[in-house]
Amino acid sequence: MVPKPILKGLTGKSPAIREVNRLIHKASRNDYPLLISGETGVGKSMAAECIHRLSRRGSKSFLQQGCSNIPAELFESELFGHEKGAFTGAVRRRAGKMEIAAGGTLFLDEVADLGFDCQSKILLFLDKGKFFRLGGEEEIEVDVRIIAASNKDLKEEIKAGRFREDLYFRLNVFEIHIPPLRERKEDIPLLVNEILKEAEKRNKVSKKIFSPAMEKLMGYYFPGNIRELENIVLRAFVMAEADVLKPDDIKIEPMSYREEDIVNKLFKLMVRHGMSFWEAMHKPFLQRELNRR
Repeated sequence: MVPKPILKGLTGKSPAIREVNRLIHKASRNDYPLLISGETGVGKSMAAECIHRLSRRGSKSFLQQGCSNIPAELFESELFGHEKGAFTGAVRRRAGKMEIAAGGTLFLDEVADLGFDCQSKILLFLDKGKFFRLGGEEEIEVDVRIIAASNKDLKEEIKAGRFREDLYFRLNVFEIHIPPLRERKEDIPLLVNEILKEAEKRNKVSKKIFSPAMEKLMGYYFPGNIRELENIVLRAFVMAEADVLKPDDIKIEPMSYREEDIVNKLFKLMVRHGMSFWEAMHKPFLQRELNRR
């Protein structure tokens, strides 16, 4: 039996999330680099922290480094630190997150967004377990586990020439894919109750959800996944006048790109994976992800 997850967002009874939890516990028993894939908002950082807490490194630091929209020099300084005078404004030596996380885990979020120079430096560290501070001459050795995450298909990024194949194989010793919420809708009631319990603890007010309101949530596509579900439920919790959430309290913003997402999904299934039109259309049609139009 798979133990219950210790972080919110990974709750569920669906086969998909049960498999994710099984892999999380398995990954926590080793120290190899790990890749977590999945759409934005599915809980990749939650899974990474869960793995850290369950591992032998659980009492040590868990640090997160975002990789999106960050200049190469700044990223290198954040990750590896810098020496005094390494660049304008470097008035003293500064330890990077690699050093600070020694003995623990460093989580690289959205690693696909890194430039090739930064990818090369991470690959070098994974190969040697050593690095230089920016502007430094002393090689530093640290014991830190690397967990990386991406909301992009790294194999496609490699084909497009945007991601190093050798870094992909180095990170992908063990991979966990977290499915989108629309593919495990049976988990929504458990997640909603979890969110409401957390809101009750913080606000000292108890509110339940009326079944028609839950049905409204169950019929939604959730392009923002767990993060969007949490925002919708918390907004309803705050705005609802009664102690029961009703359908009118569930405010779902219409997403202009919802149909475009479905079109892209069907395109991949039919053109890239060779599915027939009916095979690709049948499941999302039954799940109300698209209509006859």
